[in-house]
Amino acid sequence: MIETSKDILFLVIAFCVLWITVFMCWMFYYVTRILKNANAIAEEFRSRLQMLTEAINYVRGKVENIHSILNMAGGGMAGAVKDMVGKKAKDWINKGSNKMNSAAKDAVDKAVQATAKKMKKVAKKFK
Repeated sequence: MIETSKDILFLVIAFCVLWITVFMCWMFYYVTRILKNANAIAEEFRSRLQMLTEAINYVRGKVENIHSILNMAGGGMAGAVKDMVGKKAKDWINKGSNKMNSAAKDAVDKAVQATAKKMKKVAKKFK
C-alpha cells in the first residue's frame, strides 16, 4: 500500500487536512455560540427598554391628563398654581426619562463589555 515516500507525504497531508477541518468546525461552533449569546443579550435589552418606555409613556399620559383636568377646573390664581405644578411634573418626568436613557446606555455598554470578555476568552482558547 505504501510504496514510496510520496505515498507517505499524501497520507500526512490527508491527516493534516482532516485535523484542520475538525478545528475549523469546532471554531465555527464556538463563534456561533458567542453570537447567539450576544443576540440574547441584545434581545433582553430591547425588551427591558420597551417596558421602560411603556412605563414612562404611561406616567407621562397620566400627568398630562391630570394637568388638563386641573386647567379645566382651575381659574385665577388657583389656575396659575396648577399650571406651575403641571410644568414641574413634566420637567420631573423629562429629567427622569433622561436618567433612564443614561441607565439604558450604561446597560448597553455593560452588555458589549461582557460580550468582548467572552470573545477574548475564546480567542485565548484558540491560541
